[in-house]
Amino acid sequence: MTRSIHHIALMLSVACLAIPTVKSEPLSGKQLYDIACEACHSLGSAPDHRVGPPLGNLLGRKAAAIEGYRYSEALRASEWVWTLPTLLAWLSDPDTAIPDNAMNYVNALTAEESQRLAEWLLQQP
Repeated sequence: MTRSIHHIALMLSVACLAIPTVKSEPLSGKQLYDIACEACHSLGSAPDHRVGPPLGNLLGRKAAAIEGYRYSEALRASEWVWTLPTLLAWLSDPDTAIPDNAMNYVNALTAEESQRLAEWLLQQP
């Protein structure tokens, strides 16, 4: 009896070694946008019913530049232009980047995910 238990245990051990491990693919910029931004922001450049301004055509755009959207005084006075470094600083911690802004956001993304999201956002028309 002991021999069959050991035999079964050995077979299970070998079987476990044969099971391939599954590595998950990193989330795409679009998936990160869907998770972190879409609830409050749309893409494109026209204001809509969402809480935050649209995020399309962001690269090189001055912060607080969308007509018809009510920005905080802090963001309007910032003179920021959206580039990869400014967007990463904003995504990392908006309150440190521009104190007294109106965005209520705590970044739960890793630095690598924030980088991928920022790069993707800056490519959106």
